[in-house]
Amino acid sequence: MKLDNYPLCVDLDGTLVRTDTLVETAILLIKKNPFYIFNIFIWLFKGKTFLKYEIARRVNLNVALLPYNEDVIAYVTAEKKNGREIWLCTAANEIIAKPIAEHIGIFDKVLASNSVTNLSASRKAKKLVEEIGSRKFDYMGNSKDDIKVWEHSRNAIIVDLPKKLEKLVSCPVIEKINSPAQSLKVWLKQLRVHQWAKNMLIFVPFIAAHQFSNIESFKASIFAFIAFCLCASSVYILNDLLDLEADRKHVKKKFRPLASGIIELTSGAVVTLVLLMITLLLCLFLPPKFVITLVIYYTLTLLYSFWIKRMMVFDVVTLSLLYSIRILAGGAATNIALSNWLISFSMFIFFSLAIIKRVVELRNVDDKRNKLAGRGYSPSDLPILVASGISAGYISILVFTLYIESVRQIANLENYELLYFISPLLFIWLTRIWLLTWRDEMHDDPVAFALKDNPSRIIGLLILIIFIAATGIMS
Repeated sequence: MKLDNYPLCVDLDGTLVRTDTLVETAILLIKKNPFYIFNIFIWLFKGKTFLKYEIARRVNLNVALLPYNEDVIAYVTAEKKNGREIWLCTAANEIIAKPIAEHIGIFDKVLASNSVTNLSASRKAKKLVEEIGSRKFDYMGNSKDDIKVWEHSRNAIIVDLPKKLEKLVSCPVIEKINSPAQSLKVWLKQLRVHQWAKNMLIFVPFIAAHQFSNIESFKASIFAFIAFCLCASSVYILNDLLDLEADRKHVKKKFRPLASGIIELTSGAVVTLVLLMITLLLCLFLPPKFVITLVIYYTLTLLYSFWIKRMMVFDVVTLSLLYSIRILAGGAATNIALSNWLISFSMFIFFSLAIIKRVVELRNVDDKRNKLAGRGYSPSDLPILVASGISAGYISILVFTLYIESVRQIANLENYELLYFISPLLFIWLTRIWLLTWRDEMHDDPVAFALKDNPSRIIGLLILIIFIAATGIMS
């Protein structure tokens, strides 16, 4: 073996791929059957080697969709072209590692964990010394576990290694490959802060009941709004964790922080728990009815994430329910009775908007013969979905018009007739939204689109002005 042609040994998790395959496969297993979470704790008690093997043999990881580090692949490919041997050396189980090596197609040998050995840290170093010899290989890694391997390496190539660990690398560092840092902007994107606008629905009961002078109701609405925002963000993270494969197949969703590997899966899981804990603390300042409503919301989102999202029609009905629950939560937080007309209106209009999400996704499917990834629809369903969505939207306008009379009776508004002008504005907005959807000019989330769309903003402002005039807030 020539001195200048020693093998280049490459780590997998966090190096070749921007993810942790153990966490990925564990998520796949739990998604397959949530009760497996109890098995995972039992297997972990028997050792990490046993855990990796038991999980790996029960799941089918789509290696083609993993978020590979393109800079690492480019470096390794260049070394391969120079005639160098490339080895994949990983603590991941061989059931996972070998298909990845075959997919990449540049590895000469694979060293990985099996059912009896966990090939990490000192064990990996010992194995490489046995196979090649001490100081007769270069090693590419990214974590604290790799420090032990670098003790026996000729050279080190470090990938996203924390600064505090760089000084512990005992061999010469010949290359550094660093990814962009996890900025606040990335986390705000992951938390879907722009989606918090949906939680403004919590203020609907407070506004509709004309209780602007009731400070306690306003404070309760504020607390409820914050609690829902944090709870919803925890749900968004959880949903992204469970939907990694489907997101990576999507033309736009593949760039989400978790799907693309910008944010670590373990970090996402930790933040989810932290957000839930803060939400529970906020619930201490709110009525029990609100807490029950929030629990129903969270339970429904879990059911949606695990099962309902793959059930056609049930998925969009559930999405519309999740919107309407926000209005119910606002009523529960302030002890304001809600009109049945208002709930009915919210169900129909949000059913229409939920269908828009599916229509947009279906129109972006690359292969029109295939079903939408992770959903129960195929492109041939488009005509029925469009008809259902438009019909639901127009029915919501009818329900709103009938609701106006109940508003007058509840709030005793002298100028309630002005509210009738809202109906044509809703008609204009919904028709325009659906036309844009059909033209492929719609964002996959119509609510997020409306917040950035100037005509939608103008219509929203006009509706607000009409409502103020009808309720006499400024008088």
